[in-house]
Amino acid sequence: MKTENEIRDDEIRIIGNDRPGAPDRNGRFGRLGKWPVVAAAVLFVVLVAAAAYLLGRAEGEPQPEREVTPVLSTPDRIPAPAQQSSDTAGYVVITEETVNDVPLYLYTPHHAWPTLELGLPDRQDSTIVFVAQAADVGTRGEIIGAFILRGEQLARALSKQGYCAIFDDRIEIGVSPDTPLFDEALERGGCFFRQYPLVDNGQPVENKPKGKAIRRAIGERRGEIVMVESRSAESFHDFAQALADLGFRNAIYLVGSTAYGWAVDRDGRRHEFGIENSDLPANTSYIVWRSR
Repeated sequence: MKTENEIRDDEIRIIGNDRPGAPDRNGRFGRLGKWPVVAAAVLFVVLVAAAAYLLGRAEGEPQPEREVTPVLSTPDRIPAPAQQSSDTAGYVVITEETVNDVPLYLYTPHHAWPTLELGLPDRQDSTIVFVAQAADVGTRGEIIGAFILRGEQLARALSKQGYCAIFDDRIEIGVSPDTPLFDEALERGGCFFRQYPLVDNGQPVENKPKGKAIRRAIGERRGEIVMVESRSAESFHDFAQALADLGFRNAIYLVGSTAYGWAVDRDGRRHEFGIENSDLPANTSYIVWRSR
């Protein structure tokens, strides 16, 4: 009779159990117990969840949006007046043209009316769409040429034959040593100033000053009032000829060189020209276009 410990020649007995976690013959687990099974189950769940997440992203699952703080990228942008809609707010169309090798900027105001002011207007005034220096000022700070501000005569002299008269929404530009518009401005509370003539009835006008500089002008072209600035230093002769060839019927000079001003386009961006100078005389005048 064979005892429990006897082994036949054709038998192999496993004495002990070296597989971690495997049960013995009595169904009890060994050294690691059930943890490998639990770990495997957890790993399986994690892998399934990761696969579902990646699949969802691949199919365009929306992601949470980040909160973004708005930043003004254009510090020279001017807010539109609160009482105006975008359809009626004033603005300036700025275009570039070149004629006779003279490159020019053209500024055409829309939904705006002109006026004449002394002293540089407030840059933060949202109603302003165009500013340019108007009459010349002498070495003692005096206005050169006839000048009327809202019906008040501040200077009277015929140093230049070009003129600009403003009555409410009406503006007239021409060349004449004696125009009834001067008296009309006095009677109706209008504005009036004189400058060098550049174009008279479609013909360029010669002027005495020589040399070259950045030139500016205001004139009538195709039924519109347009301000012009040369993009390069030009003589009076070449500048006036360019204006005539562009189809201006009448045009007079505005202070050029480094005289400061700006235009506001339809998007509210301010385009500045010249160099701002806080030491100018109090009588420095500006033609200003404001939103209607």
